[in-house]
Amino acid sequence: MVTALCAACGGGGGSGGSSAAGSPGFSAGVTTLGLVAGSAGEAGNVDATGAAARFAHPAGIAADTAGNLYVADRDNCSIRRISGAGAVSTLAGSPQRCRSIDGAAGVAGFSFLTAIAASPDGRLYATDGLAVREIDQAGTVRTIATLDTATVVNAADIPYFYGGGIAVDGFANVVVANAIGVRKISPTGAVTMIDGVARLDNIASVLGSHAFQQRGVAAAKDGTVYVGDFASTVGRIDTAGNKMALAGLSGGRGFADGVAGAARFDHLIALTLDAAGMLYAADAGNDLVRRIAPDRTVSTVAGTIGATTLQLGNGPGALPALGGLTGDGKGKLYAISGNAVVKITLP
Repeated sequence: MVTALCAACGGGGGSGGSSAAGSPGFSAGVTTLGLVAGSAGEAGNVDATGAAARFAHPAGIAADTAGNLYVADRDNCSIRRISGAGAVSTLAGSPQRCRSIDGAAGVAGFSFLTAIAASPDGRLYATDGLAVREIDQAGTVRTIATLDTATVVNAADIPYFYGGGIAVDGFANVVVANAIGVRKISPTGAVTMIDGVARLDNIASVLGSHAFQQRGVAAAKDGTVYVGDFASTVGRIDTAGNKMALAGLSGGRGFADGVAGAARFDHLIALTLDAAGMLYAADAGNDLVRRIAPDRTVSTVAGTIGATTLQLGNGPGALPALGGLTGDGKGKLYAISGNAVVKITLP
């Protein structure tokens, strides 16, 4: 099945195409891709089931333990819930309230949703511009932290500091990554930097673009954190704060499957862990879902480089405008492609 995708309706803030050579290699068995909800190339704001639902630039996705999915629907300024049967509803927010407002579901608002994570206790956490928001199952929203920027910064450069990824570890710590650092927010609200810095002195010290970029982050039950670096690598930060590169080459953007430093990525905008310790990454630009095994071997599980239409059915399929990625821990991944949510069933 092939679904048309408007090239301008990209999901998730990935970078442009990658000039990778060769084709991804796939492991034995058949990966299948199926539509969960939405339309890849058609934006909107419709609560309905399956293909009748509409999203507008969804930027992140999370799964809870009850089989529900949650979508950070950026242009609709809303958190959307997808039931196990594919029924889409709005949990909190509205296109009429595109600003950060704490409160009950009917009054709460979001300004610029970028990523979302689910806690085992049912609470959701989302990065919303500089704000880190908590959403309960009734749709009540509160701000638990605000990210720093720079002592000297132009208003136009503020998006550079937006939260780009979020995760929750087994101790209910919320892990937030942005362009300059990674921090843990404890259940009591205490903030600890585990990588980088919380604030810059002057935005002028940053070379290159000051635009917002997503940044994948995942957290294990034991508190270990995995993070995608803008230099096209994926790293691990252990509970003592030690950081090591798992795969990819710093500054070596491109595509290659392989072990550790022999692998190449484009831009890792979302990460998710399964129960066996496999790390999966949404590799934007390449529009591929990649797997990083505990032995640091990188392989490709879905997607086709350079594809412009969503292709469902037997893998590898195609996931243009690849956005958020999450897993249910039971052999299924869920990815955003344009304005659609796609289920990836692994062999």
